[in-house]
Amino acid sequence: MSRLTPRRVAGGLARRVPRAPFRFVLPLRLLRRTFRFWLSVVAAQPDPRRAVRELLAAQDDVYAALDRAAITYDGGVHAKHRLTRYHDFFVERVRPGERVLDVGSGKGELAHDLVVRAGATVVGIDNDPAHLAFARSRFVDERLKFVAGDAAETLPDGHFDVVVLSNVLEHVERRVELLRRIVESTAPQRLLLRVPVLARDWTIPLRQEVGVTYFSDPGHFVEYEPESFRRELAEAGLRVTELIPIWGEIWAAAEPAGE
Repeated sequence: MSRLTPRRVAGGLARRVPRAPFRFVLPLRLLRRTFRFWLSVVAAQPDPRRAVRELLAAQDDVYAALDRAAITYDGGVHAKHRLTRYHDFFVERVRPGERVLDVGSGKGELAHDLVVRAGATVVGIDNDPAHLAFARSRFVDERLKFVAGDAAETLPDGHFDVVVLSNVLEHVERRVELLRRIVESTAPQRLLLRVPVLARDWTIPLRQEVGVTYFSDPGHFVEYEPESFRRELAEAGLRVTELIPIWGEIWAAAEPAGE
């Protein structure tokens, strides 16, 4: 039987009580004070290792809640798209009229920008039905198409000038195999990529030290440093031509090494 902790008890109660009562019965100020009190109790416990583990887990919970709120805040599209302006990196490196394959296109925000801002023709592929439904309902253009599928198993037919993988590689276990397959099937001139950096802040080595998950998402197989990213792409037969570390991520352009 798993050990009960204050965090697990609070989480269990929260899952069993509708959100509305918290909104209307308990003032947010009181909830915040209660949460701060819980944090102070955890931080003051005699076992510092346990305190650190519990507080890091709470940090993950808060960040996940903030992610959900940020999507609602911007009407269904995560606010990071607007605030970090990472779309600009991709848009500025795609030419009008080029054919683009957006692998793991998600909810379609970037694919749509590549059409309306870069003047490209874009095919997005994703294996999440909810993401595809959102993309197809929200972003409609004659030069934009969203298809269902797993890029590791199937890819749209034909040549693509550019392949985009934005926050995709880290979710793939056999990444080198995927990259080689994409290049062989689509014969792109270049690839544009965005991946998470591992050493994004000082808590990463602390997480490793106390045995807490240290990836930014539990679904990640890898997070990168610039050199490990270059090595992996080189193994896939790609040469990195541009690399920008920013926002705890790497934004990069690459081309087949034989080009």
